[in-house]
Order: sequence, then C-alpha cells, then structure tokens
Amino acid sequence: MIYKDLIYMCVLIILLPAWIGVLWVNRISLKGRLSRFCNAWMLGTVTMFAVGQIILVPMIFSERTLTDAVNLWKLLLTVLAVLSFLDVLCQKAVRSGDEERREAVFIRLPRAGEELPEKAAEPAGTLRENRNKAVWTVIFGVLAAVLIFIQAYIPMKYQHIDDDDARYVSEEVSAVVHDTLLKDDPITADFMYWDVGEVKKDLTSPWTMYVAMYCRIAGIAPAVFSHTYFPFFMIITCYVLYGMIGNVLFGRDKEKLFLFLIFLSALHIWGYTSTHTLGAMFLLRIWQGKAMVAGFILPLLFYLFYRIYTSGKRAGRWIAPLYAVSFAASLLSGMGIVMAPIMLAVYGLLHLLYSRNVKQTLAVWAAVAPCGLYLIFYLTGI
Repeated sequence: MIYKDLIYMCVLIILLPAWIGVLWVNRISLKGRLSRFCNAWMLGTVTMFAVGQIILVPMIFSERTLTDAVNLWKLLLTVLAVLSFLDVLCQKAVRSGDEERREAVFIRLPRAGEELPEKAAEPAGTLRENRNKAVWTVIFGVLAAVLIFIQAYIPMKYQHIDDDDARYVSEEVSAVVHDTLLKDDPITADFMYWDVGEVKKDLTSPWTMYVAMYCRIAGIAPAVFSHTYFPFFMIITCYVLYGMIGNVLFGRDKEKLFLFLIFLSALHIWGYTSTHTLGAMFLLRIWQGKAMVAGFILPLLFYLFYRIYTSGKRAGRWIAPLYAVSFAASLLSGMGIVMAPIMLAVYGLLHLLYSRNVKQTLAVWAAVAPCGLYLIFYLTGI
C-alpha cells in the first residue's frame, strides 16, 4: 500500500507539475535539461495551485460537492497536460525545420604535413587547485544532500501534532468522508446550513479543500497525507527552489551553491527558538498553507524577481508566471493574500527606478489583481 501511495505522490507532486510547467519553460526558452526540469516543476506546481484556487472559491460559494471540484480540477489539469504535449511536439517540429534550413558548416582539414596546434598544458598548480576544488565540491554536495534528506525524513517518520490539526485536518476529513466543501463545523461536527467554513478566510484561501482533492484522488487519509507524505515531498521541493535561487545568485558555482544549501539547512535545523520561526514552520508545519507561503511562495517570488531583473528586454517572459503565483498565494493562506501584493508592489517600484520601463512595471503591478480581488471579497463579505 505504501508503494502505491508513493507513486501517487510522485505523480501529483513532481511529475504532473513538471509536465504542466513545460508550457512555461518553452515560453521562457530556458537552456539546460536540469534547469528546464526544475523551473517546469516549480512553475507547474504554482499553476496547479492557481487552477485549484480558481475553481474552489466559486464551487465552495455555490455549495457544490468535493466530487464536483475534483472532476473539474482533473479535467482542467488534463487539458493543460494535453496542451503541454502539443507544445512539445510543436517545439520539436520547429527545431527539426531549423536544422534542415541550416547551412552546412565546413571544417578545414589540415594539409599534408601540417600539424594541428596543441592545447597549452595547464600549470601543475592550477591542476592541483582544480582537483582540490572538485573534491570539496563533492564533499559539500554530499553533505547538503544528507542534511536535506534528514530534514525531509524526520517529519515523515515522526509525527508532529499541532493544535491546528483540530481544524485543518478535521476540515479535510469532513470533506473527503461527507463529500462536502467546508460545510461541516470542525469544532462541533454540526452541518452548517447557512455558513461556509469556520472562519471567513477559509472561503478565500481553501487550502484544506485543495488537500482534500489530493486525498480523494490518491485514496490517502488526510491525516496521513498531511503528516507523513506531503512534508517529505514538499521539503524537497522547497530545497530544489532554494537551489535554483543559489544557482542564479552564485553564477552556477556548484561549491558556493552547496554551501548555500548547507547554510539554509543549518538555519532551519537550529532555528526552533519559538513555534513561529521559519525553521519551526518549515520543518514541523509545512503541510499548513501559511508555512507554504513562507517556505515556498515568497522564495519563488524572490526567484522570479531576480530573473526579471537580469532579463532586460526579455523580462516579460518572467513576469507572466507572477499571475499564477498570485492565485497560488491566495489559495494557501490569508497571509499570502497580503504578503504577495506587498512584495509585488515593492518590486514593481524598484523595477521602475532601475529599468525605467513603465510597461513592465505595470505588468508586475497588475499581478496584484488576483490577491486584491480575494482580499476585497474577504473584507466586504460579498
């Protein structure tokens, strides 16, 4: 049974998001297989979150069932997966056409008796330094991988009980068992005829219902999903994102990248000075939406901002994913609805001062709209 659950988790958390994310990667025109896969994985993940947010809020408001939400979500994800497949075929056709039109390149062969120039030999000191650097890079890489695996394995192996289990996991169980969307009071277990959700923010940030859709598809109990499987996969996903950030910050220097991941691991492991530090939220409560905002959404925004900053006139290709991130932040938590617009507004101002590109700045600020709409809905109770 555990092997079937792991297969479902790999498909839902890694393979399906990466496949859907190919749509983004082909638009951005990234190079390198590993870079393309990691970017597709991250952008595909927020795309799935965004689709979930778009369908869940109106379905909860109209009092539809979890089955209806799951069927519509699967249909939309299938459409995205098919579009990604067609996009891959189109990209291959374009590349093959370019190769056919490419002119032949002639290489001058040496004449009889002519010797090819030999590559100058590197000094012995340089070879020794490169060899030592390679050894340390391997050591740091292995240490970073071990620390990341330990951080992912311990929350999966040893269950952490949190007071929020009484509400979040209870809502997920009620949704899966009773086939409802936030219609059961998690405290009294009474059916709520007139209200939706225990608190108003459950309607605008229905992360528990999104988890319930995962559980319905995979056939995994919500408590097992949230406390066993999801922390393991999500912690690894977050560290892949941190690795992407380190890769662009340190110019693809692997030694510095691994040291960066080791430093982050140390901050997380020894950061449990209270129940509200990033280390505590990241390692113990990553299954909660607010922890996902802190550990995944905000770093992803930082990564996209840096990509926009370094892309110049091609920045528009990196601005488009901000809209999906805005919807995803709204899905996860009310904190995401507030924090994401603040970051978008501040970066938009900095981008305007740096690039003097009004069009790109307005496009960045426009990404605030999804969060803004959900915030207005929450405050006014429309």
